[in-house]
Amino acid sequence: MAQTFFRLCCYIIRDDFGPIIEEVAKVLLQKGRLPLVSISKFSRQSISKTRECLFVLIQHNLVYWAETREGSRNSIHYSIEQNEVLARLNFGIYVKYANEWVRHRGADEITYYMLLTGKGTFNGFIEDRNISKRTNKYKELKMTFKKIVERRYLSPVRITDSKSAQDKASEAEQRELAKVTNFIPTKKQMAEVKAKLAAVTDDDNIATGSKRKINFDSIERPTKQQKGEDPIDENQYYRVNYEKFNAKSRNRQIVEFVKTRINQSSSIIAKVILDIIDDEKPNDMESYAISAQRIIRSVPIEKTDLFNQQMQSARRGVTREILIKQYLDYLVENDDILRKKDENMGGTYTVRYHEIHESLKKEIFEDVIMEKYGFKGLRIVRLLYEKGKLDEKAIINLTLMNPLEVRQKLTELMSGGFVQIQEVPRSADRAPSRTFYLWDIDYKRCYDVLLNNYYHTLANIHQVRFDYESGASRLLEKKEKEDALRQLNKSSNIQLLNEAERKKLHELEQILTQLDTVQLRIVQNIMLFRKYK
Repeated sequence: MAQTFFRLCCYIIRDDFGPIIEEVAKVLLQKGRLPLVSISKFSRQSISKTRECLFVLIQHNLVYWAETREGSRNSIHYSIEQNEVLARLNFGIYVKYANEWVRHRGADEITYYMLLTGKGTFNGFIEDRNISKRTNKYKELKMTFKKIVERRYLSPVRITDSKSAQDKASEAEQRELAKVTNFIPTKKQMAEVKAKLAAVTDDDNIATGSKRKINFDSIERPTKQQKGEDPIDENQYYRVNYEKFNAKSRNRQIVEFVKTRINQSSSIIAKVILDIIDDEKPNDMESYAISAQRIIRSVPIEKTDLFNQQMQSARRGVTREILIKQYLDYLVENDDILRKKDENMGGTYTVRYHEIHESLKKEIFEDVIMEKYGFKGLRIVRLLYEKGKLDEKAIINLTLMNPLEVRQKLTELMSGGFVQIQEVPRSADRAPSRTFYLWDIDYKRCYDVLLNNYYHTLANIHQVRFDYESGASRLLEKKEKEDALRQLNKSSNIQLLNEAERKKLHELEQILTQLDTVQLRIVQNIMLFRKYK
């Protein structure tokens, strides 16, 4: 997987920043932490050009730097974060659903600007859009920006953000050890310091970019002291909080899963629950508990008609509250989507993220097996998953399939990396005639194989796109020149492309659109299998 992941990261950086910056990033991906001189040497570029490339990567949160002491001088080492590189694949999803998730117009424009610049200020966004501070548009965007910051879709940039998590942990450990002893620490002292650092959380100390501290627990319930606007520091630098957007993307996928598995009414209830919880950690195992009464009150009025129709078709005496509670019980009992914690306030419920993720992954994996190996291959996979290790004869008897077909499907599945074979010898000489051969499947290992295949496919899509764009480079340059002249002269009559070239350009755009559509589907699956990291 490492080589495929490395290839994909290089293509992503080339797609966003070009081949020169790709060479610098490639060195960091291959070699790890390096000083500027070594990066320049390995990338075969001048030090000034290498420094400029690193500045661009730092601005877009891809490269971290840390100052370390080497003998009598200080040295700056640079490292690249692979997860930040891979997160760039999700940018289209963030922009597409920003307005829906933030519930304010203009959120997609702000998100797009922040993703485009890596780090940015509200003043920079206003200047980029050429918006006057006296217009209503400015007031509307400022209110939207305030809501985005309050709900933590944007996080303020701090000085310590330039350091990687590993560097921060190492520095914190050194500071704590210096308090304990001036000599070489013992094993017990090291364990105590690590346990202390693991228990420390700095969530309450994170700056919000607000001139007054924002109380995140009371954002939706303003008090008399919060009637006025909470002013945002317009010169504070912000960046997009990927975790928050990933959590929202996870919630959207859960709602679609519930709608497909049960019906629309249950998906409405699931969406209401997820909106109330509004988690920020996309890889949590389970949410905190919320009461049934709060869920019932939060179901939007415009969705009541759907429940009214179901109440009319049900027996008498079924109220809206009873119907919603029945749906909650159904989500608990039949699909492991919710877990009932206790009976307080009509019952409190938690969302079982881990179980839902496993169900989604299993569903996608079995769809892939069905498409690639057919129904017979899927039958063998499900049998091995339910029964565990089985020999070939037992598989033939339980699946009621032809022995030749069973052997062929098992061979294909093993070559794909989905099933494994284990030898159990009956004698010390391990003779094949006196050896049992047991077939087995591990779904977690299959998910890793599937994720690697997704990386490989995504890298191939980037490669195909580069080939098409390089083949039509002259045509694309001509199109860009035509657009620039039209914008400069404010006229749509300027035409540099003839009819044949326009036809070729239209065909190229169709091909690139198809590639983008396939890429979006794969990216959503990658987010799921990576637990939205």
